[in-house]
Amino acid sequence: PTALIDRLAPAMLKRQRGAVILMSSLAGFQGSGYLAQYAATKAYLRVLAEGLWYEWRERGVDVLAVCAGATATPNYLATDPQPASPLAPAAQDPAAVVEEAVAALGRRPTVITGRGNRVASFFLHRIMGRKRAVLTMGKATGDVYPNARR
Repeated sequence: PTALIDRLAPAMLKRQRGAVILMSSLAGFQGSGYLAQYAATKAYLRVLAEGLWYEWRERGVDVLAVCAGATATPNYLATDPQPASPLAPAAQDPAAVVEEAVAALGRRPTVITGRGNRVASFFLHRIMGRKRAVLTMGKATGDVYPNARR
């Protein structure tokens, strides 16, 4: 994503028109056991989008980090995820994620798609302490992907 932005952004900034949407994840808000590298890259994309949003918002280029939870893409479904906790948000339809992202573009730097994901994020990041959020995400990931525990 960084190389693509570096290649395409100069033209957008020159014409003062364009948009960049970076796919982040709820996993990028805290360390996530069994997904450490994935979560770290998603945190990077979220922070990159927020910084670029600030820098480019007055220059006609919209930037948005889309923080989705589980999304029923072919790759996600191929991992054979196990049923999550009854309290966990259901996997989102990809079209719903796109619809929310497009609606948020130009309005703010970050969007969390799906009502259930917004509620879960609120509890993880406003109610729980950081340690508890990391423990909760690690357990949830281990339960959904039992083969990840090696």
